[in-house]
Amino acid sequence: MAGLLSDENRALLRLMQERQPRTVLELAEWSGRAASNRSRTLRHLERHGLVKLHRSPDTRAVRPEALATEFLVVLD
Repeated sequence: MAGLLSDENRALLRLMQERQPRTVLELAEWSGRAASNRSRTLRHLERHGLVKLHRSPDTRAVRPEALATEFLVVLD
């Protein structure tokens, strides 16, 4: 799970929360990364329950939604 809550991923989650992109491509443009790179990152975040990817049944468009933007880390 290394890198899951990296500075870059937390910034991406914040960006999704604040601007609510309509597509992964739109998010990629806003974040300055390639759509393929963003898709890979978003799938990783979705597997861990931090993002929901809403797939359109009519088009290939995928709308990303941030499910978590605040985190509490407890160390024993």
